[in-house]
This record gives sequence, structure tokens and C-alpha cells, in this order.
Amino acid sequence: MKISFAQFSPIHGDTAATIALVAEKSREAAGLGARLIAFPECFLTGGSFDDRASLLAAAVDIERGDLEPVIAAARDGNIHIVVGFYHKRGDEALNTAALIGPQGIIGLHHKMHLPFMIGDRFVDIPQIEGPSVFDTEIGRIGLAICYEIRFPEVARTLALEGAELIVLPAAWPEAARILPDLFSRVRAAENFVYFLSANRNDVDDGMGFMGSSHVIGPDGREIINAGMDDGIFMVDVDLEQARVKSIIRDPGVYEVHPFADRRPQDYRICASQVCA
Repeated sequence: MKISFAQFSPIHGDTAATIALVAEKSREAAGLGARLIAFPECFLTGGSFDDRASLLAAAVDIERGDLEPVIAAARDGNIHIVVGFYHKRGDEALNTAALIGPQGIIGLHHKMHLPFMIGDRFVDIPQIEGPSVFDTEIGRIGLAICYEIRFPEVARTLALEGAELIVLPAAWPEAARILPDLFSRVRAAENFVYFLSANRNDVDDGMGFMGSSHVIGPDGREIINAGMDDGIFMVDVDLEQARVKSIIRDPGVYEVHPFADRRPQDYRICASQVCA
């Protein structure tokens, strides 16, 4: 199965035009045989805002039908699309990634971990109803956003819920190079999943992004890295490999089973004695 990611500049300051561009690029990827394409964090809206009012003015309103061009592209191209944006939902402002498939919106992930920077200073912490793992016709897809790679519990929870591919839209500047260079490989390897991160490679309000969008295999090896290049980048994956959670070098002699050998009863990762 072919999956892909897009790395290029949005149309700064024009949400509607960027939505149309994402729809166009998604159709292009579908024409090349991709079953999924991923775009960066806040790609539709931009990420840098000086106040909540300007962020909301640029935000995507799903109920208003703002995503319809992307939904139509997914339907017409029989492709799955993951794209990030600031999201207006009633009175809320959320940092959101949408998973859209041929039948429409499959699921939304709202960023739970919000660094005090750019537009994330002005958005709300969402009410979470469970891990963002979604069944699709191509496999179980888990979603997280950018900064959430720094929290190993996020990727582990997605994997425990059966995610075979974790897609992480990102907006990583050069100062965050440790994240694609190290963290994403570790998240893939420790959870035996495919890991796709789509990052920006342009400049937004003076902040330069480093590109390096990539796909990591369940063994932690990088399959493809876009560097700073523009384009749609595609790779073949076999999600069956993400269903194997053991390493068996010599059956009965050398076996490790990191998921089966977990001892959650002996872990304490909450501030109190009892974790909700």
C-alpha cells in the first residue's frame, strides 16, 4: 500500500485558498496511487497569531462546510487525508487534525498538550473522550500533533488501542531537530508501529521550519525523509508488520515480547496513588 505526505508552503493568510490547494494535492497523490496523504500541523490556517481573535478569524469551521473541498477530494480520489488546522467549534478554539476518508470525516484529534508558543497560546485544552485511533479501510490509524511526540504515553496509548500507523502533523523549527532525528524513531520502534510525520519547510511570521517530513518503520528505521524539498513523497508500507509486537531471533531461545511483558500494575505515572 502506498502512503504519502506533502511538504510545501501553504498560501499564507488565506485559509480558503490553502484548503483548495490541499484538495488539489490530495487528488494528485490519489492519481499516483496513494491511499493516504498527510499535511503539516495548522497547515490550513497557519500557526502564528498574536491574539485569539485573529486566530478565530482564520480558523476552520467544519459545521460551516469549510472542509468540503477536501472531503470531495477524498471521495473522488478514494484517498485518506490527514490535515491540521486551527478549528472554531462553537466558542472553542482548538488545534485539530482531521482524518478524512472516501466516506467523509472519519475522526478528529484535538491537541491535548499545548506549548506556550505561537497560536497554541490562545487555544483551549479539549475534553478528550478516548484515544484518537480510527478504523479505516486501509488499517487502524492513530493521530497526534507535533509537541505530543514528547509524551511517550500518547504514542503508547495509540499503539495499545491497535494503531498500526501513527500520523503526526508537525510544525517543527530547526531548534526542535531532535524530534525527527530521534524521538520519532524511538516512538515507532518502542511501539512497533509505522510513524509518519508531516512537517513544514517554509517560514511563518519569522519562524523557519526544518522540513524533514518522514516515515519510520516499526523497526525504527527511516524509510523516507524529504529533507527541505517541496513535493509529494510516497512510500510502500505493509501494515501487517505493525501487528507483530515481538522480536524472535531464535524461537524458544531468543525471544522478547515487549507488549506481552508489560507490567502496568507496577507502573506509576500519575501524581496520585490511583490513576483515573
